[in-house]
Amino acid sequence: MTALRKPAGDNAPASGTRAAKPAKTMSIGVVLDRLRSEFPDVTVSKIRFLESEGLITPQRTASGYRRFTESDVERLRYILVTQRDNYLPLKVIREQLEAMDSGAVTAILTTAEAAPLISPENFRAPVLTRLTAADVASQAGVEETFVGELTDAGLIRTDESGFFTADDVRIVHTASALGEFGFDIRHLKSLRTTANRQAGLIGQVAAPVAKSKGDGARQRAEELSQQMTALVVSLHASLVKNALRDELG
Repeated sequence: MTALRKPAGDNAPASGTRAAKPAKTMSIGVVLDRLRSEFPDVTVSKIRFLESEGLITPQRTASGYRRFTESDVERLRYILVTQRDNYLPLKVIREQLEAMDSGAVTAILTTAEAAPLISPENFRAPVLTRLTAADVASQAGVEETFVGELTDAGLIRTDESGFFTADDVRIVHTASALGEFGFDIRHLKSLRTTANRQAGLIGQVAAPVAKSKGDGARQRAEELSQQMTALVVSLHASLVKNALRDELG
């Protein structure tokens, strides 16, 4: 874990010792190229947000440009993996990093039992794919009329340009699979109502953060909403599982 520690600083070398060779640095663009194969959703805004939250401290040139060392990249990778796989809020990740920076050997980790069933990564904004109803039907393996039925029922909707996204394909595919078990549009609309209520609860917390002043407010709200959504969906899944156990005896 020592590779994740912050640089010790520019202390002068002891008398009679040779000055250490400066660590090679890289631009934020190079850092993105290094991370995107493993974390496709990472962006410049995300890295800047993590810096504003005090989780990383890249060097700055005289002109103000960020320069990252190999240790900075490994620190970023640790943060992103911990968010994605263990679902830890930034506050806890910061505590872990501070513990490692100070030389502590025990990191604050969640247990497997406490980890959510769903990762926050599942709730990032969908990639803009601009799919037509025919495209959605083709990719989901259903008839186009079924896409129309789900649209009329409010389970999916087009954007302002009249196109669907990849998330809509997943909804249609899942709805079709549930149909094999006897779920009809009425049942699906009931699930949509539950989802809307859950989204409303999350929005009550995230919306004020998004509207707050300061740099990174929008990014902070998105991170918060993703984390809360993962927890809410995981809790809902566990509650359904327990209810089914009681129902089936």
